[in-house]
Amino acid sequence: MTDRQLNYLRMIVTSRGVLDFRTNPTIWSGNTWVVANKALVETIFQRILTNAGITEEFLGGNTQVKEQLWRDTAELGVHMNVGTKVWAENKTVPDLVLAAAMHYTISDLGYGAIQNALDKMNFIAGKVALIPVLDLPNVNITSGQITDYSAKIVSLTAAAPQFRVAQTAQTAATGDIVADFKLLRAAKNKQKSLIHTYKISNASFVSAYDIGSEIIDLGKGMTTEEAVMHPGEHVAWFHEKFLPGDTVTIRNHSVLAGIKVYLSDTTDVPATGGFEIAAMLDFKLSVPTDFNCPFGHYVIIVNMSGTDDARVTGILAEGASHSGAPAPPLH
Repeated sequence: MTDRQLNYLRMIVTSRGVLDFRTNPTIWSGNTWVVANKALVETIFQRILTNAGITEEFLGGNTQVKEQLWRDTAELGVHMNVGTKVWAENKTVPDLVLAAAMHYTISDLGYGAIQNALDKMNFIAGKVALIPVLDLPNVNITSGQITDYSAKIVSLTAAAPQFRVAQTAQTAATGDIVADFKLLRAAKNKQKSLIHTYKISNASFVSAYDIGSEIIDLGKGMTTEEAVMHPGEHVAWFHEKFLPGDTVTIRNHSVLAGIKVYLSDTTDVPATGGFEIAAMLDFKLSVPTDFNCPFGHYVIIVNMSGTDDARVTGILAEGASHSGAPAPPLH
C-alpha cells in the first residue's frame, strides 16, 4: 500500500465522518441514490482494507469507543490502586511492600503505549483481588467494581490496535487492490456529484463534505506525525526540523474537539499566540507567521476540548507546501 493510497483511504474515512456527523444524515438519508452510493463506497473501502491486511483502526487512529473504554478502565484502575494501597497500609500487620507497589496514577494507566497500560491494569487487578470481601467497604471498593474492572480490561485488550498482527498477516492482494481503487475513485466521484446537489439547500454541509474530501499528499521530502490526544493533552512535534518559510499542514480529524497549534522553544504550551483549528478542518501554516508566535523549534498541538479526544495529523514540508489545505484566513 503506497502513501498516496493510504492518504486516499484516510480521506474516505473523513468524508464518511462528515456524512454521518450529528444531524447530517437527515439531509441525505431520504435520497436512495446517495444511500446506495454510500453503501457501495463503504463496501469497496472495506474490501481494500481486507486485501491489504490492515485495519481501519490502524488507518484512522484509535476509535472513539476504544478511547472512552481506555479512559473508563484507567479511572477505575486508579480507584482500585488507591484502595489496595490503603488496605495494605491498614492491615493488622501492614504490608508495606504491597503499599509501595501500588503507586499508579492516571498518567500511568491512561496514556502512553496501550500494552504497557494493560500490563499495569492487570497487575492492579491481581492485587485488589487479595482484599477480603469484609474489608472492601473500608476502602470504598465494591465486588461489582472489581468484576467490572476485570471485564473492562478484557474488552480493552480485545480493542487494542492490532497493527503488528496485521503486518505479519498481510495478504497484499495487489491486483485486487489496484482494481478496487479504480472502483472506489469512480464511486467517490459519483458521491461528490450527488452531495453537490445539496449546495443550495445545505451549503455548509456541502462545504464540510468538500473539506473532508481533501487529500493531503505527503509527496517527497516531507515529515508526518499523527496523534490521538485525550482532553487537555498536548504533543510536541518536529523538533528542530523546520526553518522560517517552511510549511506545516495540520489536519484536525476530530469529530468534536478543537485544537490549537503553537511554535515553542520548549515542549510546554506557550501562554500566548497560537492558531485554532476547529474539528474536521485543516490548514497549511507558514513558519512562523501563521502561528501568531515568535519562532520556536517545536510545533505544539493542544486538544482544547475538556470532554473529547482529538485526532490530528501534521505534515512538515520544506518551503511552500503543495497541500490542498487552505492557508489560514487573514487576521
